[in-house]
Amino acid sequence: MPVEPLRIAFTTPEYVTEEYFDGGLANYIHRVAKALAGMGHDIHVVTFSEIDEAVFDHEGVTVHRIMSSKRWAQTNRFTRYRLGTTLPFLDLSVKVYRKLKWLNTQQPLNLVQSPNYSCCGLVSICCLSVPHVLRASSYQMAWNDASGVRRKLDSWMLERFEGLQFRLGRHIYAPSHTLQQMLVKEARLPHTRVIRTPFYVETDEWDTSVYDRFLKGKEYLLFFGRFQLHKGIHTLAQALPRFLEQYPNVYAALVGRDMETSLAPSMAEYARARCGSLADRLILLEKLPHRQLYPIIAGAHLIVLPSLIENLPNACLEAMGLGKVVIGTVGTSFDELITEGANGFLVSPNDPEALAEGIISAWKHPKLAEMGAAAREKALEFSPDKTVEALLTYYREILRGGSNSGVQSSCLIINL
Repeated sequence: MPVEPLRIAFTTPEYVTEEYFDGGLANYIHRVAKALAGMGHDIHVVTFSEIDEAVFDHEGVTVHRIMSSKRWAQTNRFTRYRLGTTLPFLDLSVKVYRKLKWLNTQQPLNLVQSPNYSCCGLVSICCLSVPHVLRASSYQMAWNDASGVRRKLDSWMLERFEGLQFRLGRHIYAPSHTLQQMLVKEARLPHTRVIRTPFYVETDEWDTSVYDRFLKGKEYLLFFGRFQLHKGIHTLAQALPRFLEQYPNVYAALVGRDMETSLAPSMAEYARARCGSLADRLILLEKLPHRQLYPIIAGAHLIVLPSLIENLPNACLEAMGLGKVVIGTVGTSFDELITEGANGFLVSPNDPEALAEGIISAWKHPKLAEMGAAAREKALEFSPDKTVEALLTYYREILRGGSNSGVQSSCLIINL
């Protein structure tokens, strides 16, 4: 007997249809939404946009764009930008609620899923009588610690709002046991589930123009992701000189959004400075869409992702799914993907010497090809027929157990 299709809305501060996005959250929602739509479900994505408030179809998913209100920008100026992130996120949460309320009026939603990041589901959890799921992709307090964030009013408020959203949420899941255990112990969320992140190569329309221009014909080590401290970019920058000295004919490619951190106003320049006279073999590229990034991943000799903290990184799944060997870090969820010496390598986090030694040793490993094949095989465990089906099973369990209507009485006092 066929299962009745569900009407599901995903809320997010970023999505792959928006030019500004560069995070794993957008890619995760895209893969899940596209897979669910392909199964016949009615899928809606409500996302922040910088350009308009259009509604359109994207690969079978209905996308609803929402923009920031001018009044929040005015309030931000009034507070002298001390709440430069908190106020836009609250604005997003209110606008998401309004859009979901409208969608639910047009045709009842079965379920809404929101991320912990940005708290965009906060108002909806309180005020909308639809079962609500929170997918935890981080724990902001721990991420701020790993990123060296100096707590100010803005960051302190964001941590508190994330905590409030977690406490109000009845249904929470995380992509890794590492993050689940962190939420159980540090955030006191004992009922957090683990549901794996789906992975598949979602586009076969590869654009090799960037690869051809900068990397074709070169043997290179690759890092890709935001240039943030919790991604270990500083550790890599400190390890690269020794690696480049050891192998004088190879290159290091760093692809992603440059970021200001507590160490430097530009981590790209920080890496360049650390490499000194070897910087001519350091290739720095801005963030790229998957159609341009995938050829660069596929052409790399080795991938390095030296994060200090992670959930279950899309970057690692993408690299392994393309048959690449990854050097990750112990205790940060990479060990849920990588078996040392079998399909990748693990080193201690925040240890430049250990990282340099690990890269040098792995570079000439005689079984890299076999390990790459094993990495690709491991990535198959995250195919949608397993991971998205597990998510659907969780959704239906929630729907059998009732809705979030019991929390409505705690609705925030906001002019909605």
